[in-house]
Amino acid sequence: MEPLRLAPNDAPRAIALHPGPVIDQVLLEARQVSQRFRQPNGQVLEALRNVSLAVRTQEVVALVGPSGCGKSTLLRLLAGLARPAAGAVFYRGQPLDGILASAAMVFQSFALLPWFTVTENVGMGLEARGMAGAARRDAVARAINLVGLDGFEHAYPRELSGGMKQRVGFARALAVAPEILLMDEPFGALDPLTAENLRSQVVDLWRDPATGVNTLIVVTHSVEEAVFLASRIVVFGTNPGHIREELANPLPYPRRERSPEFEQMVERLHAILTATLLPEPEPQPASAPQRLVPFPRVHVAEVTGLLDHLLTRPDGRGEVFHLAEDLGVDYDRMTAVTRAAEQLGWVVTPGETVQLTAAGREVMSGDDAARKAATRARLRQHPLFARVLAMLKEELEEGAEPAEVEDEDVVSDLTIHFPFIPAEQLFATIIEWGRYAEVLDHDPTAGRVTLMEGA
Repeated sequence: MEPLRLAPNDAPRAIALHPGPVIDQVLLEARQVSQRFRQPNGQVLEALRNVSLAVRTQEVVALVGPSGCGKSTLLRLLAGLARPAAGAVFYRGQPLDGILASAAMVFQSFALLPWFTVTENVGMGLEARGMAGAARRDAVARAINLVGLDGFEHAYPRELSGGMKQRVGFARALAVAPEILLMDEPFGALDPLTAENLRSQVVDLWRDPATGVNTLIVVTHSVEEAVFLASRIVVFGTNPGHIREELANPLPYPRRERSPEFEQMVERLHAILTATLLPEPEPQPASAPQRLVPFPRVHVAEVTGLLDHLLTRPDGRGEVFHLAEDLGVDYDRMTAVTRAAEQLGWVVTPGETVQLTAAGREVMSGDDAARKAATRARLRQHPLFARVLAMLKEELEEGAEPAEVEDEDVVSDLTIHFPFIPAEQLFATIIEWGRYAEVLDHDPTAGRVTLMEGA
């Protein structure tokens, strides 16, 4: 996707490094920023709308929220890697025009060049900044020492574990002596034990004056990670991306994850995220028509897996965050799966609890044919699927045999009703569920959706 209103031939200019921090000064600020992207099909998606965030020196700010809420987009705007469609970013009160040289980024993917050694990978950022000779060698050696990779200077990425590869990523960021460290899910690709160890080391690096880093901004899907790292937690909402709530985290460093205070903060953030991701439905008059809502972009197997797991629990219930931990998925993915099951009437979600319904138990008690039949009946009642089926049945009534509609017609209809959601992804979800329930078929070569017999 290409960002709108971005001058393609305007080379970004780096903002100079600042000599040192001033306690509690606004360091980096987004003021009323919005960002939009144009998809290949021409649909314009608004990733962020009127987002304002001021980050102060000596802060650790965590950005949390569901996938697609614009957290990573905001991080790139703050780094100067993209320009906002509206609003502006300021560094120490001055408009940011280009890449922020006083910041460095660490990504979830290690992004190491396999033919480079550790030393060569760490020095890449310095080379881009024109540093060479003894100064560059000293900066690389210092960064490698800071992350504890002494002895691995001449190792290649293939010889390193995942945790060690990510340490190289941190060393590469630290080598440029950044004032601000921006991290986009830096521990997401690591196993839990390695991630926990690296989280502790990141806090130590931030608290160590020798690193020069005084401010951290991290995007994360982990509630525990946000509470462990951040002095302030910013919760995002979607459609379009916006800041829903900010939560101060006064727990002293170093933090003890098993302490009652830590667990209370985790529960508090759980409650905020549940209200964001699984809001209580607004009461509707009995005579009101069913509102058209998007179906979560989840797979059939994920929903049946949730129902299967709930059957093993006492009373068929569990808290959504505990379910995510048990099943080893991110909380936002878990809530998306839960929303899909709830839309089909197979679970209900009072508060943070996911409760299996009688219909959910019934669908899981049958064989595959019975599950397909039950899903077919539910999809016919779902407003979104019913709309697509109605488009096909209208073709059938007009004498079309078989009843078909062009992909473009369905995608265009979805774009009109859900302008903040990637229509092609929603279309793919409709096709997957429609095929499973044997109500729809799809020919991607011809670009047509077909009504199946008996649908």
